[in-house]
Amino acid sequence: MRRDKYLYLLLAPAILFVFVFAYMPLPGILVAFKDYDVFKGFWGSSWIGLKHIREVFELPMMTEAIGKTVLISTLTLLVCFPAPIVLALLLNELRRQLFKRIAQTLLYLPHFLSWISVIGIAYAFYSIYGPLNDLRLWLFGADTERVMFLSQPGFFVPNVLMLSLWKETGWSTIIFLAAIASVDPQLYEAAYMDGAGKFRQILHVTLPCILPTVMIMLIFQLGGLFQSNFELIYGLQNPYVNMEVISTVIYKQGIQQGAYALSTALGFIQGLIALALTAGANLISRKLTSTGIW
Repeated sequence: MRRDKYLYLLLAPAILFVFVFAYMPLPGILVAFKDYDVFKGFWGSSWIGLKHIREVFELPMMTEAIGKTVLISTLTLLVCFPAPIVLALLLNELRRQLFKRIAQTLLYLPHFLSWISVIGIAYAFYSIYGPLNDLRLWLFGADTERVMFLSQPGFFVPNVLMLSLWKETGWSTIIFLAAIASVDPQLYEAAYMDGAGKFRQILHVTLPCILPTVMIMLIFQLGGLFQSNFELIYGLQNPYVNMEVISTVIYKQGIQQGAYALSTALGFIQGLIALALTAGANLISRKLTSTGIW
């Protein structure tokens, strides 16, 4: 502790943040097992057992919300998880450092936009008189009918995937670029001497070496399979498209309608599922690759 006191000092704000926002709220889980009354308070409300847990599965919208959450999360995992790996491999092959730095900077920038800013850009881009409709008119003629893209139910999920991909792919490459940089150059030299080209070097050297990092990131992603991007999905909802996921149901039931106990029960179930998925993915990863988060 004395030797590394400055490192611990740097770590202190992160520890404090996790303690305040992750551990201090944990007693609030008890609300899921109480007939919570804001006037009686947290400790004064009476116990009712698993009533709210059962009510969660009786909500008319819940089955549909769970299905849509899993759908969006699974598609996001399939599309957005491999993208930064591929992009990191491509960036690693760039030899002109100036171009590489400019490309990385441009790819990182969307991450620093808030989701509400991204939603605002999407509304402007897809609007009837926005750039996308203007491009359609330029390509297909002035008689082309303008389309309200955000009012199309079938466009909602692809739009969520595209915006997620655009905002986070560049930033996510940082971890994989760091993993690629740690690969021993002698392995590439040995592969080259054996006649391996760039593609085979990536396939047989780079990917196996960064596999532990890939598996750890995959475990974290699988743990969030029953979660969804609340800000993006809630922000894209409109009178024409009202796709509900678990997080929006929690918000509408808990905050807007004041059903705090019911929404806490829903969040509790969601957390248990996330824990089970993380533990299961970690177990499988340790058996297959000897890599895990614990």
